Amino acid sequence: MLILGLDPGSVCTGYGLIDASLSRLVWRASGMLRPPRGRPLPERLHYLHAGLQRILDDVHPQAVALEESFVGEHSRSALVLGQARGALIVAVMAAGLPLFEYAPRLVKLAVTGAGGAGKEQVRTMIDRLLEGVPRGLPLDVTDALALAVCHAHRCAEPCGVARTGVARAGVAGRGAARAAGGACLLARPGGDSAGEGPGGSRRGT
Repeated sequence: MLILGLDPGSVCTGYGLIDASLSRLVWRASGMLRPPRGRPLPERLHYLHAGLQRILDDVHPQAVALEESFVGEHSRSALVLGQARGALIVAVMAAGLPLFEYAPRLVKLAVTGAGGAGKEQVRTMIDRLLEGVPRGLPLDVTDALALAVCHAHRCAEPCGVARTGVARAGVAGRGAARAAGGACLLARPGGDSAGEGPGGSRRGT
């Protein structure tokens, strides 16, 4: 199963694709979406949406794992982050893919064993857990890969299917999300929701 992790941000969104089909986790592709600095927020959101659409068309994941929003000290930053997440969510739903959301603490716990782990600790564990992953990736990218690894570890059974059979994944997807402690959004083909980009690198299959 190919899982795409997304670490959302209006300035930089990291993405990472892993292959969890075998008994090991294999890095397949990763990179960042960086909207042009200084542009109005609507233009940056459009850049994220269009960029993710290109990535989805290129790598064909079977499930997408996105970091949940959290309330921080700065309400303005939280609002902008929520809008960036919305642009990404719409792109995933339009592609007819199951989308799973995980809290940052849950991701860190699944990858490092400590919910309060720092970003550097997450990167160290990603280097150990993923076969073929390039060393020294940006933290936004390793956070995205951690989301994909979290989904692979936390799901009791595969939650993704071929893009033409997404609707059939409804029951299994929701069950897996509950078992994982995450939220699952499912999209039916045609965009009716139910419930390689700039700066990227990729490993040949």
